[in-house]
Amino acid sequence: MEAIIKETQSLIGALGTYARLVIVGVWFPGFLILCELSYIANVTHLYSEDVSLLYLARRVKELDSGVATTFMVVFILAVSIALGYVARDVAFALSDLWLRRKWPPARELSKIFDQIRYVYGTDAVDGILRHHRVFRLVDSDPDLQTLPRAPDSYVREFCKQWLRLRAPMLNTEGLEIEINMVIGLAIPVALSSVVFILTIKGIVGIGIAIISILAAILMMYRITWARDLETEQAIVNFLFAHWESSAILSPDNRADNQSVERSGD
Repeated sequence: MEAIIKETQSLIGALGTYARLVIVGVWFPGFLILCELSYIANVTHLYSEDVSLLYLARRVKELDSGVATTFMVVFILAVSIALGYVARDVAFALSDLWLRRKWPPARELSKIFDQIRYVYGTDAVDGILRHHRVFRLVDSDPDLQTLPRAPDSYVREFCKQWLRLRAPMLNTEGLEIEINMVIGLAIPVALSSVVFILTIKGIVGIGIAIISILAAILMMYRITWARDLETEQAIVNFLFAHWESSAILSPDNRADNQSVERSGD
């Protein structure tokens, strides 16, 4: 019964996290883009009639129909979610390009492991890595260079899935959720530069637009840094889980536990 309660609580928590992620990381950025595009279309006179959301809302109100209102709300929600997913995919593609080009603050997978070995010891790290084939990607095995994705993505996903199943207390879901929430906002922030130029004329509008673009670049910089950090954290937590398991099962610790039990008797 306790197991069922725990599984139910875990499911509810996961649904709450997913709902928050969809609202903050997908729907809200998509709604911002929809508002920006409708404003740009009206200001630039791409259409002969007003197509702003406020205009459409007034027309729906004039119809005084519950069906029309429901359709309008669902339509705006659906378009916002679609735009939000597109914006997130574009931002992830830009981040992947950033990582492949190794622009700062991106780090190569081999350098991440060199830093981990420096901190925790080469023997302790390699003693765990040699038992898992996926870590051959660290040294760029020629047989694995034709893979469609970057090596760090395979290593990161392997460590994350292993932690979810074997050591859920050490998973990196918190950082993953933060990345997914923030990355969707990069495109709306960059697109807002066009809105500022059209709204605020002259040097001031151009200055604010440049600031918006710089803010979007800074967000992409931060996201790229966080994705590298997620990879490092997943690997370190993976290693810690193995070290902790080895410490618990080691003969010395078993002997110590038995001596403690005898002294307690």
